Amino acid sequence: MVPILALITFVAFIVVTWLLSHVRPMESESASLTGGLRASPATTLAAEFQPASYLHPGHVWVRLAPDGIATVGASDFAANFVGTLSGVETPETGRNLRQGEPAWTLVSTKNRRLTQAMPLDGEIVEVNRDLTERREDASAAPRAGEWILKIRPARLAENLRNLFGGSLADAWQETATMRLNAALAPALGRVANDGGVWVENFGDLLDDSVWRALREDLFPPARDASIL
Repeated sequence: MVPILALITFVAFIVVTWLLSHVRPMESESASLTGGLRASPATTLAAEFQPASYLHPGHVWVRLAPDGIATVGASDFAANFVGTLSGVETPETGRNLRQGEPAWTLVSTKNRRLTQAMPLDGEIVEVNRDLTERREDASAAPRAGEWILKIRPARLAENLRNLFGGSLADAWQETATMRLNAALAPALGRVANDGGVWVENFGDLLDDSVWRALREDLFPPARDASIL
């Protein structure tokens, strides 16, 4: 009986030794990988950084940079709704505005005006002069993703509660699409109801009365419009 127990103990010792010799390198490799995934953001390439994006209910997008500055602009829907632009009226740099106050006014070649709300409380630190100085030119329209203002937020955490992010932003834009399609002919608005691109400057195709009614319906009014 004793020899059998000794043999079992010896075999168990060999098995445990073998397992330890193979598990430890795996643990070391796993720790190394975890350390790599937790590397400081400062070591990542700037080109790989994707800023956080949000959408204000007034169809204004917000992107947050690592330095804390927020870049904002008109959504593709808003830019095409106003039609061919003749200019963009903006406040001066250094000005402090509250969330919901007028941020800028898009002015079309038909003299239609769409004032969009400030998406965040904060100080305006930069204005896209390349955009605001264009006049009587179709290229004046803010293209998809083109920024209008850069802001130093004052109450970011509080303000973000009033913005949409991710799937909620997509759902809000789809809601605007459905409301637009309900009021207009199916051929107007999106090229396809299942997510096609916006018809460029589709606002130019609308009668003044229809355009004004849709502006009131689709764009929440900015407070104290006398600011601009």
